[in-house]
Amino acid sequence: MRAEWCRNGQTRRNSLLGAAAGLFSLSVPRLTQAATPPAPGATAPAGGVVERNTPPRVDLLFCGDSLAQGMFLSLQPAMRRRETLRIINGTLHATGVTRGDEYDWTAVSRDLVQRHRPHLVVFWIGANDFRPMVLRSMRARYPFGTAAFAELYGQRVAEMVGNAVQGGARAVWLGLPNMRESQFAGAARQLNAIQQAAAEGAGAVFLPTWEATSDAQGRYMPAVALERSVQTMRAEDGVHFTHFGYRRIASLLFDAAGQRFPELAPCLGRVSEA
Repeated sequence: MRAEWCRNGQTRRNSLLGAAAGLFSLSVPRLTQAATPPAPGATAPAGGVVERNTPPRVDLLFCGDSLAQGMFLSLQPAMRRRETLRIINGTLHATGVTRGDEYDWTAVSRDLVQRHRPHLVVFWIGANDFRPMVLRSMRARYPFGTAAFAELYGQRVAEMVGNAVQGGARAVWLGLPNMRESQFAGAARQLNAIQQAAAEGAGAVFLPTWEATSDAQGRYMPAVALERSVQTMRAEDGVHFTHFGYRRIASLLFDAAGQRFPELAPCLGRVSEA
């Protein structure tokens, strides 16, 4: 799988240096964010806490770029043998939240949820999102690192999560991992902050991957030392993962989802990293 980060040297450096220069205020159009109704089929007892029953099978929809795609492909062989879990591929590489004019993740996520009616939606996206936010209908571009970018990006994240929650699904948003090149790592940190605030505000669980992809000093970690071996976790591009790496992150995902959504835990089970 090819690295999705742009390698146009000077353009890339200018974009990320501009991000580091700080945020400034712009007047931007607001994207519509629908209210989040109770999930279909859920019951609310007197205490107001929504309860859900364990389904006979959990349908898990993956949405996102090549990060989510890589996880889906790494899990697919083993998941085929599970009768209590079906994983659905809603991913597309080389896409992102910023370029809705190229691939509209707000509309796509809504259509996928309506078509598949999943119990759980997992979002993992952002490997291309250091690019400007584009609103082609208004002929507007908002550079990465600006206040306008952060506002619009957060609204789109909230809309994507809202599509899942309004469709009756649980939602988990995976944060971006640490990355080998310091400029990319800095950009990923900024995106993580926006994603976390927006995703949690819209009703998703935000699951960071930064610590799991960093060493004790917080540096990019390409491999992990296990009891009897050292396993390579990251791909050569310093952005994506090996098969082992994807399954390691998936193990964290399944554990976290099972803890936060106990009605899904019996069907999710555990993920082997082998």
